[in-house]
Amino acid sequence: MKIMFAIAGLLLVATPVHADDCALGKIEDALTAPLDGLKKLERDVSDVQSTEGGQWQIYREADGRVNTIMRIDYGEMGRSELRLTILNRRTYGIADTGIQYTRHIYLTDGGPLGTSSRTIKFHYFCDGKPVIASPEALELQKSILMNKDVADFTKGLVK
Repeated sequence: MKIMFAIAGLLLVATPVHADDCALGKIEDALTAPLDGLKKLERDVSDVQSTEGGQWQIYREADGRVNTIMRIDYGEMGRSELRLTILNRRTYGIADTGIQYTRHIYLTDGGPLGTSSRTIKFHYFCDGKPVIASPEALELQKSILMNKDVADFTKGLVK
């Protein structure tokens, strides 16, 4: 019985926000919604992770409100995408996507370039805190919200 209480206590510590109190379905819907019709601003990343470079894409509603901020890092064998989609200042989600290509982008005799695999991890944030407090979720949150390249768009989300 003590072991069950200990495990339950650890789970409560690892979950600072109760999923029942958070609109997880709405966050996931927003993270997977198309970005068509939104105003897009592009910026190069200043902390380049690959010789292929990277780009920030900021999507805004017609009224100017930031809807989504994406960071795309390009590579010869694939790319990574981080997508922060905001429901409000305290409720948002981050999708961490890894895309692997079928071949190296500079092979001219390899046939058409395509995607061989795509992995996506969703991270949910309510009241500015991760629903599941993993080091990965906290690092992703920090990497977007505190990044100087997009700080002018995320300052309202930072405590």
